[in-house]
Amino acid sequence: MTVILAGVGVDQSNVGRNLPLYPDGTFEYIPIPEKTAETDETETFGSWKLRSGGVAADLLSRIRPVPGRDDAWITDPDRIAGWPLHWDPNFDALTYGEHRGSVDRRQRYVPLLESLESGDIVAFYAGLAPVDGGDPHRYLIGYWTVDTVVSTEGLDPNGQRRLLADHADNAHAKRATDGELHYDRVGADGKYVAIVAGREPGGLFERDPIRLSEKYVKPGNERAGYYLTDRITDEWNLTDPDADPVALTRKPAMRFDLDGETFLDRVGSPGER
Repeated sequence: MTVILAGVGVDQSNVGRNLPLYPDGTFEYIPIPEKTAETDETETFGSWKLRSGGVAADLLSRIRPVPGRDDAWITDPDRIAGWPLHWDPNFDALTYGEHRGSVDRRQRYVPLLESLESGDIVAFYAGLAPVDGGDPHRYLIGYWTVDTVVSTEGLDPNGQRRLLADHADNAHAKRATDGELHYDRVGADGKYVAIVAGREPGGLFERDPIRLSEKYVKPGNERAGYYLTDRITDEWNLTDPDADPVALTRKPAMRFDLDGETFLDRVGSPGER
């Protein structure tokens, strides 16, 4: 059986900061900015409630909906507050989607998600920074048990429309227009979406996320980087890594040869954390 680990949530690349980790072990999860305002998603940075009180917009001075473009930063507080979230993963509805394309830096995500079967685990990690000082790290923040995995690849417009309607809570379905995906609208070739529907046990941790990274200078590098810890690599039985050690800076997807029961035993249920 398989556990797939996926990097999620806002960070330095899209809001200019990491999410806070509080001294009592609680933390914030905030989805990334939606690439477009044309979505049915009603949650915005101004409505997304924080565990510490207030809303997500209170933590942010800028957002970048379009990745990699320095001219795409939004700094106006009203626009930030009104900007919709790409609520993915959605821990309430237990739905998660990723898109695939030939030039997509995250193209490895989709084949890994498509390899999941019912009873496997999809788990999620984010960059968190202790508010009382210390380095930010990558932390496991939640997971769920896989129910089904579906894909829009090869579907005709009617088939794609039906699939997205069946997964209406997914962020990719919310930003679709009459069954036409966002990437169809903007003319990106080769894009399709894989959606993982979940079931319990699963959910977002209440507190005590599990640290996955260690920070050190790799031989041949000038700056310290974040890498998957040896303990996680060994105990979870990492397979097909891109490199050794596995760099977590760009939030790669990772596959572990670990059955669901063993994962649950080692991690615990979200309600117990």
